[in-house]
Amino acid sequence: MPALSGSEPRLTVVSGLDAETAESRYLTPILESWPEDEVPEGRISGFESLNAELSPHDPCEPGHRSLASQAVLAVITPEVSESSVHRLMDALRRSITPAVFLIDSASEGVIEPSEASEMGVVVLPYSTGSSELARTLDVLLARQPLIEEMSREVRLAQLSQRSIAGELDKLHKELHEAARMQQQFVQRGVPYLPGLNVGVVFRPATYVSGDLFDVERLDEHHVSVFLADAVGHGVPAAMLTLFISRALPKLDTIGETTRIIPPAEALSRLNREFCQRPGPGDRFATAMYAVIDTRTMTATIAGAGHPAAIISGRNKGGSQRIDSEGPLLGVFPDASFAETRVELGGEQSLIMFSDGFETAFPDRNAGRDGLKMPTDTYIERLAALGDREPGSAPLAEVLSMLESELDSQLGSLHRPDDVTALIVSHDPSSAEGRLAA
Repeated sequence: MPALSGSEPRLTVVSGLDAETAESRYLTPILESWPEDEVPEGRISGFESLNAELSPHDPCEPGHRSLASQAVLAVITPEVSESSVHRLMDALRRSITPAVFLIDSASEGVIEPSEASEMGVVVLPYSTGSSELARTLDVLLARQPLIEEMSREVRLAQLSQRSIAGELDKLHKELHEAARMQQQFVQRGVPYLPGLNVGVVFRPATYVSGDLFDVERLDEHHVSVFLADAVGHGVPAAMLTLFISRALPKLDTIGETTRIIPPAEALSRLNREFCQRPGPGDRFATAMYAVIDTRTMTATIAGAGHPAAIISGRNKGGSQRIDSEGPLLGVFPDASFAETRVELGGEQSLIMFSDGFETAFPDRNAGRDGLKMPTDTYIERLAALGDREPGSAPLAEVLSMLESELDSQLGSLHRPDDVTALIVSHDPSSAEGRLAA
């Protein structure tokens, strides 16, 4: 037999016969009957030798050397052990090598036809002639380059998918960790404040939120209420909320004297700190800050580019808006912010909210594009939180219904923006309206 080059197509005959018999009985007659002008190189091999040659090779695995294109004729006789046959079938499958198994009547039970088909093996009876074997092997050998190329492409796609899945899993874990860290440093519930009824609706658009709220007792008679919205979404906006939560000044202490910082001054100092921070200057935020005197229920409010707060109740003839007259935080270092004083009274409520509500209640009668457009419906929904009948449902229950309504809106599973609302009102029985932190 001529030496094999290792690159030309070849036919390998494997059997339990000696090499000379296998060549004269099978290899030579098949090559002489080959239907094409280009006859493959031929060789004789034993089961164990071929199995050892094929087993380490997977042409679809990166870095594995592909073997020369070949077709295998395996002659299965009683002299061949069943384990040798199955090991060869597995090696053929792994190396994507086409094969024809000739099985005599005494060895028919060695291979189930369905099993052979699943493994890509063609099973023919022992009596099959050389011409038919040659035609079958020629077809298998001719299609082999295409099969190998397709298999490599499938394998590369699988590896790419696995790599992408790994990166997504890594990103998923990092986002969970970012959310956990944000929860540790940013308030997620309102504290119990005697004399006040305080509630919150908080719906992040993703794992982390660019919205930030903070409610804190400053002294025996004053409470601060702060709501900020970092421009943007995701982790960058969430990281910005960590900075804002730590940079907002609420109290000045000189010796034994503590002074409550007025909202306008607090926003001005926060803005200067914001503008002086290192890094790119394309991160901004809006904010609304109020200090409430619980003795007189007077709220002093200042805003920085934030949606106008709502004062709503039953004893003032409807709701009114408290505009945010200052610019965004992080734009002008010397910006000034105006203050507004509001008498909340016994039945008045202060409602502060982020701009995510503008698309939270779409017009259901609008077309597909119109469903994404802002509406004024949210103002009515939020104002209704403060305009409640005496003896009606507690604030916590009303907020729970609002949250359910938000969750039932179109697009709530892929909300375009964070949604946050804070409502503060005078209520001696405020415990019924508290939300758990």
